[in-house]
Amino acid sequence: MSLPLRTLTGPLLFVALSCAPAQETLRDDSTDAPDVVVVGGGLMGSSTAWQLARAGEKVLLLEKQGSVYTEGSSLGAARIARSLGPPGDVWSYLHNRTVAEVEELVAFLKERGDSVEMTDVYTTSPVNYVRHESRWPGYAYLPEQSDRYELATTPSEAAELFGLAMPEDVFLVRELEEHSGTIDPSALIGLLHRGILAAGGRVEYGREVERLTKVDGGYELSVSDGTSMETLRAVRVVSAAGPYTGRLLAEVAPAVDRLVKPERVFLAFFEVDEALWGAWSAEERQRLVDLFPAINSVVPVRVESAFSMIESRTEDGRPVIKIGGHFQRSDIKDLDSIWQQELSASEVDWARSALLRHLALLGEDLDAEAVPLVDGYSCVYSLTSDEVPYVTPWIGKDGAEDPSLVIVAGLSGVGAKGALAYGVLAADLVLGRTESDESYVKARETLGVEHLRRDLVALSAAGH
Repeated sequence: MSLPLRTLTGPLLFVALSCAPAQETLRDDSTDAPDVVVVGGGLMGSSTAWQLARAGEKVLLLEKQGSVYTEGSSLGAARIARSLGPPGDVWSYLHNRTVAEVEELVAFLKERGDSVEMTDVYTTSPVNYVRHESRWPGYAYLPEQSDRYELATTPSEAAELFGLAMPEDVFLVRELEEHSGTIDPSALIGLLHRGILAAGGRVEYGREVERLTKVDGGYELSVSDGTSMETLRAVRVVSAAGPYTGRLLAEVAPAVDRLVKPERVFLAFFEVDEALWGAWSAEERQRLVDLFPAINSVVPVRVESAFSMIESRTEDGRPVIKIGGHFQRSDIKDLDSIWQQELSASEVDWARSALLRHLALLGEDLDAEAVPLVDGYSCVYSLTSDEVPYVTPWIGKDGAEDPSLVIVAGLSGVGAKGALAYGVLAADLVLGRTESDESYVKARETLGVEHLRRDLVALSAAGH
């Protein structure tokens, strides 16, 4: 088949996401050829495209799905947003930098007449770290860091501070920072797309990159709209393809398929029983709401650790609680169909048991009928061997950094709360920029080329 060829003279940013049918196309009025093409309109692609657009680059953002995100890691209305960590903690920096970048995005849109607030993205609420006493040494840093928190290390302290019934072998830390709580990925993606357009960029939906190959002077990308194929040529590529990273870089960086592994996880949704909610006082309801979001590891086994948050509310105000486990993982046979895989009975049982274990802090004798299941779906994590993401240029066969291919990958479980910070790092690599701030430098080094180089050496030593 003969493909039409369109040449792009500027660098291209490639961020492929997972799944879903093509829908409408959103464009601005510009007909100028883009400097940068971003493929993938989820959190990471949209964040990076926004940073490039505001820097004056002519950006075209291509998204495989429609304007309503229905599958993939950016799906949903809530992810935990949290800042607490030891002084100099990279993950705390990524969250706090993202909050600052969202504030700038909101201000940018407001200046142009857009009606938008920080509360469209963030729901501020206590973040609960409920841990087995064996984890206490890991929190010795608490007095040294600047975030506001409350701490209960005994049942009497938990009853006095929070009105909770905490077991003897558990401690509870509550983070109380503004914009800590939950972040809404869907809302943030929408704001980012509006920001891209307002800054002069373009957004197109229903555009899937199916192949990436290296050619003289750059790369070619085969792009499908569901009915026809087009070839785009670009000088530079940045890949942040989530679970599809290995497949899309198979020809230009085949080692990535062994460095970033997709694994299935599941999310279950439970609502609070109508009769139970109706019988509770306003104070009792608030105690339940204040239990979320949470990371609960009262069982000192990694696989039993659970995260949970309020995803939405029913029409009468009852919480719909989302719960999952970062370590409840399984292998994937067919990545394209994994999004439709239903939860098994054992997975539902695990999720409900973990939720009831957390709700036991209320001191109520709650059973399965108190939290009926209302939904559940499969998700995919893409993970590096040490579960630290990559934001790095690729390393060529000669061992030198290859600035024409930048990789952003392995962000599952740590992505949403730091999304705009990852976008800053990726855009800076494309633009050849850096910052002198100590925390920025540490984040760039932690996620960057030396991290990749160590993993490639380990891969080689293992005979891969």
